Amino acid sequence: MGIVRLVCMIIFSLLISFLLSPSSAMDLPVTTSGIPRRSNEEVGFIFQTWMSKHGKTYTNALGDRERRFQNFKDNLRFIDQHNAKNLSYRLGLTQFADLTVQEYQDLFPGRPIQKQRPLRISRRYVPLAGDQLPESVDWRQQGAVSEIKDQGNCNSCWAFSAVAAVEGINKIVTGELISLSEQELVDCNVDNHGCNGGGLMDKAFQFLINNNGLDSELDYPYQAVQGYCSRKQSTSNKIITINSYEDVPANDEISLQKAVAHQPVSVGVDKKSQEFMLYKSGIFTGPCGTDLDHAVVIVGYGSENGQDYWIVRNSWGTVWGEAGYAKIARNFVNPTGLCGIAMVASYPIKSPTS
Repeated sequence: MGIVRLVCMIIFSLLISFLLSPSSAMDLPVTTSGIPRRSNEEVGFIFQTWMSKHGKTYTNALGDRERRFQNFKDNLRFIDQHNAKNLSYRLGLTQFADLTVQEYQDLFPGRPIQKQRPLRISRRYVPLAGDQLPESVDWRQQGAVSEIKDQGNCNSCWAFSAVAAVEGINKIVTGELISLSEQELVDCNVDNHGCNGGGLMDKAFQFLINNNGLDSELDYPYQAVQGYCSRKQSTSNKIITINSYEDVPANDEISLQKAVAHQPVSVGVDKKSQEFMLYKSGIFTGPCGTDLDHAVVIVGYGSENGQDYWIVRNSWGTVWGEAGYAKIARNFVNPTGLCGIAMVASYPIKSPTS
């Protein structure tokens, strides 16, 4: 009896993995347009499996479960239709798959990033005659990027972007990768807006300077809510400082490339599209606008099949994108960059003695 139960559990586990994988749709019976034919029973099973994977529960009040199921069906249909086109990127069932696009946009409302920006433009990374930049860079391979983190329902992407950039430059300068505290920024950086309305990476960098550094994540762990500012001193967990920060000239992907060749760089993007909400893999080519409402960090760049891309580290956990990362098209036709990625870019500066 135990063996039969074990076999059944293995088969069930394999079926779940198959149905939730981005490629599984192409192996199902399809229409002439390449879109999978899904029965109501199959969609219901996929929904239940997705709920279990993400720990989702719904109340019976006011038809909450039925609304979520309808949103899920609509998103699954959108995913199937997109993936049938065989474009440069694929969509999948992210943690947002039970939301409408408007609900997804309302999760992280914030002040437009580009309208908050103080001017601190530097020509440090403006290309010069004779510059030869690497064809590809990936700071993950250099150990300068910590594990993917998850901001949860707190609108703290600005803190995660700034922290990742500081972690990166600290590793490059000192050889040590130390995971730092986003929560300290959320609680204590009063010039930004905690979980309520977003913030600006430059202001986070300035906080680090004024605060003589930032605590480790271990010493000041993330709570996904804004709390009382309680900066803890510790002899066992190092506190990382920076000397200054600068902004890359706006709308200049070549200068941005040179900056990324030297260190991870904080940027803003427009995340509002359904395609971004459900992105799973490949080189994202839009659609998206330039009304910047989300902060991420560029940790590298490269090219694939003739398409240049940025390697972008998000703060939505490992379920979204390529285990938490995205490839976003680089050298876009507009100077703003795709999704406005070249509009607001900044980086911390750290000397070996700081």
